[in-house]
Amino acid sequence: MADTGSLDHSTTWSLWRRLRHYANAVWAENIKEWKLELTYPLDFLRSLIAPVVYLLPYVLYGVALVGGRYSPNLQKLTGTTDIVSFITIGYVFIGFMNMALWAMGFSLRKEQMYGTLEAVFAAPVPRWIFTMGMSMHSILHQFLMIAVQLLFILAVFSIKINPLGLLPALAMIGLMLIALYGIGMIMASTTLIFKQGGLISDALGSILMVITPIAYPLAVLPVFMQKAALAVPTTYGILAARHFLTGEQMGFSVGTAFLRVAVLCVVWVVFGLVVFAMIDKYTRRSGTLSHY
Repeated sequence: MADTGSLDHSTTWSLWRRLRHYANAVWAENIKEWKLELTYPLDFLRSLIAPVVYLLPYVLYGVALVGGRYSPNLQKLTGTTDIVSFITIGYVFIGFMNMALWAMGFSLRKEQMYGTLEAVFAAPVPRWIFTMGMSMHSILHQFLMIAVQLLFILAVFSIKINPLGLLPALAMIGLMLIALYGIGMIMASTTLIFKQGGLISDALGSILMVITPIAYPLAVLPVFMQKAALAVPTTYGILAARHFLTGEQMGFSVGTAFLRVAVLCVVWVVFGLVVFAMIDKYTRRSGTLSHY
């Protein structure tokens, strides 16, 4: 009779080797993307500066519309008066949503254009490992972009944030990223069918940009849109980040926010993996994987 302890040890060691194998594949994909990106340094520099340019119209338009930097009406709706801090934090962290929709969604399309999609999919790892490696690169790139944006805004507008709220804000953003990974998996899988995955990313991205309270309070949205906003992780990520950093009122407790995002993580990741597996299986059976 086999020793139960030996079997358990063997199973654990086998699982550990598999996880290490997957981690190496994720890291290799991440490094590959960095090498490709840094091959064109001017384009890489542009990608760091461009978000600042995109942020300024939101900030300047908000200040012009309110008639100054501080808004009594904003304080009634959110508990904070500084519209520059309100917009900046919302816009900076929403970049992670764009990462999930575009970077991960476009990852398979890039491999198609490079002519390497079949070679990548022939690697002895699950297909979703490939998109996870792309997401790692995108997250690291996004953190660099956030650093540049925050340094610029701090230098020009001198926004004030609560430094003690930085760690809990990042914890919430981390949970939001897990849920966005599930959405990114869906976006990536649509490329296998429609090839031009940007069409789906544009549509979903536009909807999420409207219902997520980035540059305006959640309370100004129609009731049905407010309910829709509470079903997406970006809403909780932005509200919680501003709550921890600027004291914005969320309308629910911190514990409730973390619990809801945790539930959304499970829902979106499971749903994303299931959709990706179904579409991957369909394209392999139909022989359309290599179609351009």
